Amino acid sequence: MHLEFSYNKEEVLNALRYHFLQRGEIKVFRTTLFILLTFTLVGFSYRLVTIGALIGILGMSVVIGLVFWYMLPVSIYNKAATFQDDIRLNYSEDGIVIATRRSDVKKELSWHAFTQVVKAKNFFFLYKGKKDFFLVPTSAFKTELEQREFERLAKKNIS
Repeated sequence: MHLEFSYNKEEVLNALRYHFLQRGEIKVFRTTLFILLTFTLVGFSYRLVTIGALIGILGMSVVIGLVFWYMLPVSIYNKAATFQDDIRLNYSEDGIVIATRRSDVKKELSWHAFTQVVKAKNFFFLYKGKKDFFLVPTSAFKTELEQREFERLAKKNIS
């Protein structure tokens, strides 16, 4: 089967946010930050924490939130040339072949090169490791049947 698509920036940014929020270390960091904020607010209500410390910790939390929600996905989007190119993707029982409009080089990947497939709202994430993945937008499929066939192939062949 053959797909041709371009990435939509907002959808890719949301996909990157989804990826980061699923990461274990980010979940731990988010929980730790929530606990710090809770203790700070409780401490402030019992007059154990000054207004300056409360404002400082709240400000730090907002800055960290903006970095994870906005700056990190945008910087990755801007660094990855793939997201700015038109993609041609062929897939079969054997794997996938990826080509771009700007390059004549075709990258052939067996399904076994991937470690996991995750279907999200607008994308299939084909993971080659914990941090390395290829995004296939669900909008690239002409029909629901094509999308289900791709998902079936990926899930069947990726262990």
